[in-house]
Amino acid sequence: MADTWKVIGQSSTSPRSNTDRAVVTTRAPKTENIIFIGSEFEYNNFWLKNMFIAAAYPFVKNRSRFRQCDKVTIAYVDYGYTRLEKLAIEGLKNEIEFTDNITFIALKTKTKVIELLNANRENYKIKDLAFFCHGLNGKITLNYSGRPNIDLTTSDINTIGNTNFLSSATASSYACRTGMADNITLRTQGSFDNISEADPDNSFAQLFANRHSIDFYAFHKRTLYSNILNPKDDAEKIAENLKDKRKVNSSDVISILENYEALPHPELGESYKNMWGWIPRGAVLEGTVGYSLWRKGGGLKVPVAANTPTGLPSTMTRFSPK
Repeated sequence: MADTWKVIGQSSTSPRSNTDRAVVTTRAPKTENIIFIGSEFEYNNFWLKNMFIAAAYPFVKNRSRFRQCDKVTIAYVDYGYTRLEKLAIEGLKNEIEFTDNITFIALKTKTKVIELLNANRENYKIKDLAFFCHGLNGKITLNYSGRPNIDLTTSDINTIGNTNFLSSATASSYACRTGMADNITLRTQGSFDNISEADPDNSFAQLFANRHSIDFYAFHKRTLYSNILNPKDDAEKIAENLKDKRKVNSSDVISILENYEALPHPELGESYKNMWGWIPRGAVLEGTVGYSLWRKGGGLKVPVAANTPTGLPSTMTRFSPK
């Protein structure tokens, strides 16, 4: 039998019109940025109630940390916040100029957190991920001091698909101690001679970076949120202005100074109400009871490391895959 194979398009067994080689194309995945905002029950007062919400604002404005993407998801713990405080969360959309595809998700369970991180990853790869919440050794605690527990632990890292992230993705945790490992000693140790004592190779940040082959930015120390909403120099003026204005307005949003608002939050701060039932103290004496502080435009800056534990780096550390 004669060999009929010739040049492509000229053999007796190929279509004569097929003169071009097929081009193999790959579809670039769409990208998604995700922000998690925890609840605040531990410091349940006027000054700090909205600290996690406010801290997300300067992060979103920073285009080197929160890069352009196709979709943004902002997930917040749906416990402890009033309607007005949730509206402050939704105000984040005004800081995002590169997409209109912005989704807000109310979290009530840990399962929902895992589902969100795994959702639709065939079509959307995670680009930038950030956590604004409390943290403990070995875990990110989104509903700390509240119920139910919504903790993302080191044992949960493997439940998140290892193909969910872009190769250039980054994660950032502004929770305490994300760069420190967990054991009984480390949970209470207040000072360190060197960083190796904190066992960062077994921290949540490093284990997450290893599993998902991305850079994870985190603190070894506790995180300082107290300066996010107001400079300390303004605190006395804010309290005095609120106390004066609530004498004639005790139910609506109250404008304070030039850049602040007091959002009605029934019973907030009442745990410090009175001593022996009649001597004003705490938030009652201060005039801030029943309100939470908000700064127009969100927080002044992203959180930084606190002073403790001593002997550990005071800067946010990049944990690269090992």
